[in-house]
Amino acid sequence: MLKTTAYMLAFTLAMLLSCRKRVPEGSLEKGQVALTFDDAYIDNWYSHLSLLDSLHIKATFYISTYHTLSRTQKERLREIEKHGHEIAYHSTNHLDLVKEVTKNGLAKTEEKEIMRDLRLMRSDGYKISNFAYPYGSHTSQLNTCLLRTFKSVRALSNKQNYYKSLVKESGEGKVFYGANVDNNSRLTDDKLISLMNDAGQHNDCLVLVAHEINRSGVKLQISLKRLQLIAQNAAEKSLRFITISQIAN
Repeated sequence: MLKTTAYMLAFTLAMLLSCRKRVPEGSLEKGQVALTFDDAYIDNWYSHLSLLDSLHIKATFYISTYHTLSRTQKERLREIEKHGHEIAYHSTNHLDLVKEVTKNGLAKTEEKEIMRDLRLMRSDGYKISNFAYPYGSHTSQLNTCLLRTFKSVRALSNKQNYYKSLVKESGEGKVFYGANVDNNSRLTDDKLISLMNDAGQHNDCLVLVAHEINRSGVKLQISLKRLQLIAQNAAEKSLRFITISQIAN
């Protein structure tokens, strides 16, 4: 009986070690974090530039509804870029692109919801190379279409598979999956820290998604406490903050 128990313990330990060895290692130089912000909360982001600087965070801002921005907001967006952040693209009207394709077809949707504001941003001097889907809604057809225009597209991961947010190698033509870190996220602090541990241990890049910064009473906002938690754990684990362009290359 004792021999059987000892054998079973040894077998279980061997299986656990074997599973750990099979965790694929990323090909990045070291662990990284790509923190991204969506939509057009220009004034809110601008007011927190000094905070991001103090936390040594370089982020990617995916912009939607660019045609609605005021002159002041456009000036502030330019200032955000000057602080070393990336300006990327999030569609013309922030509509569900899958529904739009079903209703209007792919070609019309691409012209109206992708190209229209993209031309405006590029004419204003932005070198846009990366895209994020509104609501994370996408299909393989949309991926194929948009990766002709952008180096990467970003969707969303969810509670069933947050590990999809760990990118193991850089390169163009990729679909990235960001983990939501706003107040409405189901991603707990413990799970977030665990994902950051994985990024550090396996040389991955963890892609995170937020909207506004530290605006009380709003669900689509990352709290100051969580932002500081991310920055603190990144420093402790020597994870470097990068923009999407730095991994989609």
